[in-house]
Amino acid sequence: MGPLTGLKVLDLTGMVSGPVAAMMLADQGAEVIKVEPISGELVRHMAAPHNGINPVFFSCNRGKKSIALDLKTKEGKDILFKLAAEADVFMQNFRPGAIERMGFGEKEIRAINEKIIYVSISGFGNRGPYANSRVYDPIIQALSGATDIQADRETGQPKMFRIIIADKVTALTTAQAISSALYAREKHGTAQHIEISMLDCMISFFWPEGMAGIVYAENEIDVRNT
Repeated sequence: MGPLTGLKVLDLTGMVSGPVAAMMLADQGAEVIKVEPISGELVRHMAAPHNGINPVFFSCNRGKKSIALDLKTKEGKDILFKLAAEADVFMQNFRPGAIERMGFGEKEIRAINEKIIYVSISGFGNRGPYANSRVYDPIIQALSGATDIQADRETGQPKMFRIIIADKVTALTTAQAISSALYAREKHGTAQHIEISMLDCMISFFWPEGMAGIVYAENEIDVRNT
């Protein structure tokens, strides 16, 4: 019995950021149903399996239930709509515009469940020059300034964190935002659409020290040289 026991989460996310966020909700007692394509989510096939499941996929999806649906078919769509009608949270991290083309955008889901918390995770947000670009952890590290923060102090050569930090920071931010949205719904009756950008999450994460030199416009400094 965790604090989120009794809540149902529909997890359409793939790779790491969304699945880990949903996994955290499962750790706290939520019933999380992972919706996968018929062939299985990509991470299932990215490492050698043990007892049928590779350790990376297990670590991102422990505690969840799973269902494989062909969302291009009427039968698959009908099943997803039925699940969404009974869910508290709907999570997706397709490229901006993709979920709407599939017929499961916020408008469609909220039409059958007005109290649902709808969560959209993207790399760069839903608008802007990079909105539809492919996103990988190293790219977010570079654009957020992480590689500059990690740069060799003698040579100035940029370096990356040797972990998928952008994905995991986004997961933590998403799980916290969902908890807040659930509280707001309980307190005020409002059901929100949460839009999470990996780039925004990383910039926010690094701001207290990594961006300290540009907090005040009239007093900008290069913190690496102080």
